Amino acid sequence: MTTTLIAIALIAWCIQIVFSWFQIRRFNQAFLAMKKGTYLGVGRSKGKRFMPRVLIAISLDENKVVIDSVIIKGITVFALPKTISQLHGLSVSKIIPKNIFPNDEASQSALTTALTANN
Repeated sequence: MTTTLIAIALIAWCIQIVFSWFQIRRFNQAFLAMKKGTYLGVGRSKGKRFMPRVLIAISLDENKVVIDSVIIKGITVFALPKTISQLHGLSVSKIIPKNIFPNDEASQSALTTALTANN
């Protein structure tokens, strides 16, 4: 019985590793497909255990206007990267994370980090 439980735990752990690799690969592909500007910022939320983590990448042009963005949010490895269309065309100075994500503190935190990481 103990051997069976250990085997099941090892199999589950290996499956988790494979799915995590696929998720990282999907995000990297979305990141590489972004329009390249003069600044690429990446921000990650500081989440607690069992709370959705958020990863946001933004691309700015030479005038500090958002030309592309990607967000990946979720607890599981099945979260998919999506575009944040309401950011496109906005100047960095006009972006207020609380207005973009009014009920999502994790996304607000990730967006703030992505905007200020290298400015």
